Amino acid sequence: MYPIWIEGSPLQGQTLYEAPSYSCCIYENRPFDEKQAALACAYHEAGHAIAGMAAGMTARDISIRTDACGRCGAVKAGGENKGVLLLSAPGPDVVMMLAAGVQAELIWLTLNGLLTDAVGWVTEAGGIGDQKDAQDVAQYYGHELDYTVPSTMDPYNYPNQQVRAQVLLASLWDNVVAVAEELAVKRTLTAADVMRLTHTPQK
Repeated sequence: MYPIWIEGSPLQGQTLYEAPSYSCCIYENRPFDEKQAALACAYHEAGHAIAGMAAGMTARDISIRTDACGRCGAVKAGGENKGVLLLSAPGPDVVMMLAAGVQAELIWLTLNGLLTDAVGWVTEAGGIGDQKDAQDVAQYYGHELDYTVPSTMDPYNYPNQQVRAQVLLASLWDNVVAVAEELAVKRTLTAADVMRLTHTPQK
């Protein structure tokens, strides 16, 4: 794995992709139009939502936004699952949920023929905040997030939690698609919307 370092950001993480060069912002390496950027971000947030619900976490309102870099014009996107309680499920499951955003986005990119090494790096760099949250969760439980080869021996082994997320998302991909496609259009979904789209009974 390669370390992620983004100019101007204090966050650190790891990625499977070697960093490409860029002169302005990281998104110049992802030549997406506004619709593609919205969909990529929507799949990311849907991945978090579906994995979190599978781990027993409460559905949350989710939203995405897009804008353009003021210097190079590259389309950027960001989103959030609002008010997620990171200590509301077992720590390893929370780390898996945090990994699931990037994994869902990478699956969507692959299925649509959009994944290149540069785009993969941008995707994982865009999820660096999720890795920071995962690091914080691991530390809360007295561990360091482990970036070595996938291993089930350490519950805070990040590559293993990425694999867990991939397997879970594949089994629930119809739900991911349902949430992501509507989110990409509406830009905001309530928790009730997420539950409706995934046919989850409201308690």
